[in-house]
Amino acid sequence: MNNYYEILEVSKNASKEVIEKAYRVLAKKYHPDLQKEENKAKAEQKMKLINEAYEILSDETRKKQYDIKLEEELKLQMQEELNRINSQRVRNQQNSNYEKIQKNSNYNSYQNQDPLTKEEIRNIRREEEKAQRKYQEQSERIYRNYLRSLGYHVKEKWSLRKTIKLLEVIGVIIIICIVLWFFPPTHKILVETYENNKIIRIIIEVILKIILGLVQGIGELFKGIFS
Repeated sequence: MNNYYEILEVSKNASKEVIEKAYRVLAKKYHPDLQKEENKAKAEQKMKLINEAYEILSDETRKKQYDIKLEEELKLQMQEELNRINSQRVRNQQNSNYEKIQKNSNYNSYQNQDPLTKEEIRNIRREEEKAQRKYQEQSERIYRNYLRSLGYHVKEKWSLRKTIKLLEVIGVIIIICIVLWFFPPTHKILVETYENNKIIRIIIEVILKIILGLVQGIGELFKGIFS
C-alpha cells in the first residue's frame, strides 16, 4: 500500500493548502516535459504516484477512508516486525543455551551430563536479560516510529545510556576548554575576548555560577548522605 503522505512529502496532519502547495511543487519538479530524455519514463511513473496521492488527499471523504486503511496497514506492519524480532530473540536464546550445553558435554550424552555451574547459569541469565532489553528497545522504537507515521510528536524517553553519553560529551568539552585555556596563544585570545566583550563576560559568569551551584549542591548531597 502506497503511503501518499510520503509521496507528497507532507505530514499526516498537513492542511489542504499545504497538500496543494506540495503537489504543485512536486508536479513542477517531476513533470516529464522538464526532464531529460533518459529520465522521462521514471518521471512519468513518479508523476502518476503524485497525481494519485493528490486525488486521494485533496478529497476529504477519500482522505478519511485512506487514513483508516493506512493506520490498519501500519499496525499490521508493526505487529509483523514485533513478531519477527520476538522470533529472532527466541532463536538467539535457544542457540545460546544449546551452545552452553555443548560446551559442558557431548550432545549425545546430554541426559547424563554434569549440571551447569552457578557461574554458567548466571551467564545464561545475563544473556537472556540482555536479549530481553534489546527486544524491548526495538519494540519501543518501532512503536514510536509508528506513532510518528500517524503524525504524532513523540518525545524520546530519557535513559541512563543517554545520561552517560551526555556526561561524556560534557567531559570532552571541559577537557578541550582546559587545554585551550592553558595553551598560551589561545589563552591570550580568550582573556582578551573575555575582557573586551561585555556580553561574553556576562554569559561566562552566569555559566560559572551555575557550575559552582551544581558543585555545591552535589557536595551538600554527599555530605548529607555520609553524615
